[in-house]
Amino acid sequence: MTLTGFVPWDKEFAQKYVAKGCWTGGNLGDTLEAPVKATPNKTAIIAEDGRKVTFAELKLKADRVALKLREMGLKQNDAVLIQLPNTPEFIIAYYGILRAGLIATLTVPQFRTIEVRHLANLTDAVAIIVPKEFGKFAYPQMVKEIMPDVPKLKHVLVAGDPAPDGTISLSQVMETPLEKKYPADYLNQFKQKGTDVAQILHTGGTTGLPKGVPRTHNDYILASSVFGKHLNYTPDAVALISLPVALNASLMRAVGFLAVGATIVMNTTTSAEALAKAAQRDRVTHILMAPTNVVDILNFPDLNKYDLSSLRHIMCGVGYLAPELLKSFRQKIPATCSITRGYGMAEGPIILMEHNEPFEKGFYTLGRPCCPDDEYKIIDTNGKEVPYGQEGELVTRGPHVFRGYYKNPQENAISYTTDGFFRTGDIAIRDRYDGYMITGRIKEWIRRGGMTIVPVELEEPLLKHPKVENVAIVGMPDHRLGERTCAYIKPKAGQTITLEEVTSFLAAQGLATYKLPERLELVDVMPVTAHDKVDKKLLRQQIADKLKKEGKV
Repeated sequence: MTLTGFVPWDKEFAQKYVAKGCWTGGNLGDTLEAPVKATPNKTAIIAEDGRKVTFAELKLKADRVALKLREMGLKQNDAVLIQLPNTPEFIIAYYGILRAGLIATLTVPQFRTIEVRHLANLTDAVAIIVPKEFGKFAYPQMVKEIMPDVPKLKHVLVAGDPAPDGTISLSQVMETPLEKKYPADYLNQFKQKGTDVAQILHTGGTTGLPKGVPRTHNDYILASSVFGKHLNYTPDAVALISLPVALNASLMRAVGFLAVGATIVMNTTTSAEALAKAAQRDRVTHILMAPTNVVDILNFPDLNKYDLSSLRHIMCGVGYLAPELLKSFRQKIPATCSITRGYGMAEGPIILMEHNEPFEKGFYTLGRPCCPDDEYKIIDTNGKEVPYGQEGELVTRGPHVFRGYYKNPQENAISYTTDGFFRTGDIAIRDRYDGYMITGRIKEWIRRGGMTIVPVELEEPLLKHPKVENVAIVGMPDHRLGERTCAYIKPKAGQTITLEEVTSFLAAQGLATYKLPERLELVDVMPVTAHDKVDKKLLRQQIADKLKKEGKV
C-alpha cells in the first residue's frame, strides 16, 4: 500500500536498484534479529547513567512496545511521533514502532509547541512518545496543549514515572510480559515491505516549519550499511551517540552499529568533559563530532586526564570545519585514532572519506559518494554540469536519496532538476579523483552546532511585533558553533527594542530556544538588492566584519 503523500522511486530506477542488489526487500525492524541470535547477552546499549541493555532485552522490550501499540488500536502505517533524548528508551521505542508495522516520526527534544504540532499534523500521528521531563521542560503538558489542534493524536506514552494522568507509562509497557498473550510469530503479520515508508525524518522548511523526509526500509538499510562499510563497523566496536539520535546522522549510525552487533553509548550531553568521560568509561571506539564538539575538545584543559586510547575513528561532519582546527584537533587525539570527514543530509546524500584514509586529505575533500550506484553532478544556474575544479550546485540521485518531501508538492517542484536529481542547495567543487568539497550554500539556512535554523521562522513572527518595521535574520560566524543567529531590525518610528524583548517575544510563540537570536543589530535603513530584496549577503558580511573587529572570531 502506497502511503498518501509519499513520492516513490520511478519504476525504472526501482527495478535497477533491486537488480543490482542495492535494495534487498528487508525490514529495519528485522536488523536486530542477527545480533540477537548470535550474541543475545551482549550489551547493545549503554545509557549515560550506566544502565545497560542487552540485545535480547532490546528486542524483547521493543516487541512489548509493538504489541502495546497494536493493542491500543493503531493500524498499519499509522504514525507514532518520538520526542525522546538520547536514552535506551528512544532506541527501544523506535524498533518497537518499526516491528509493529507503524511509521516512526522523529523529532528532536529541542522542538516545542509550533514544531511538534506541525509534525504531528503533517504525519497524522496517532500516538506520541515523550519524556516526562528533560532539560527542565515538561513535555506531557506541551502535548496536552497541542492535542486539541491535532485531531488524530489520541495516545501519549511517557518515559519517566509516575506517568501523568491520561498518559501511558513507557517503562511499564517495557516491563509487562505482553508476549505471553500472543504466538511467537504474531508481529510478523504486520511487517512492512522494503518499499514501504519506515520513518519520517525532519529538516528545515522554506515556510519556517520542518519538512517531512520519508525514508523507506530499503533505502535506509542500504544507507546505514554502506556508511558502516566506509567507516569499518565491526561487532567489537563501541560507538558514542551524542548528537540527537532523532537526527539522521546519529540515527543512521545507531542503526548501522546495532545491525552488526556492536554496542552504542547514548549520551544526552555533548560537553567535552561528557564525551571524554564516556570514552574512558565505556572504552568507546567510534565518535561522530560536529564542529562544536571539536572546538570544545580543543578548549578543554583536562583532556589529558582521560584515557582515550580505545578510540579508533572520529568522523568530523555536520558542518564546516576549518583545516586549522583539524590540525589542532589531530594533536589532541591519540595517533592510533583515524580522523576523517563526511557530508550528509536527512534526504539521503552521503559523501565520506574511508576510515583509513590519510588525515591530511580532510583538508581539501569530504570524500566520495558512499554508494557506487549514487549519481552526483555539480551544475551551474542553467542546469549544465560544470567541469572539474569549478563551483556549482551539488545535485544527486540514487538508491538512498529520497524522491520528495512528504505531502509537499510545492517544495518538490523546486527541489529536483528536470532529470530527477535532488538539489542539495549546497555549493560544491569536485576534483579529478571524484572527491567533493562543500564551499558554500545557496540556501540561507543557519547551521548552529549541527542544528538547522530557517530565517523565515523568526522573521515572520517578529514582523508582527508592535515595535518592528522590518527584520532580517542572518547567520554570524562563531568559533565554537559554526554559526549563531543575528537579528537585524529596523524599529518603527520613535521606537527601540532590546535583544531580551526579541527573544522573549519569540519564545512566547513556542520556538525552540536554540533558534533564538543571540545578537541584535538595530538599523535605520535595511539594505536591499537590485531586485528590492533585503541584501542578506551584505548583512552577513557586515556582522562578520564587526565580530572580527571586536576580536570575537
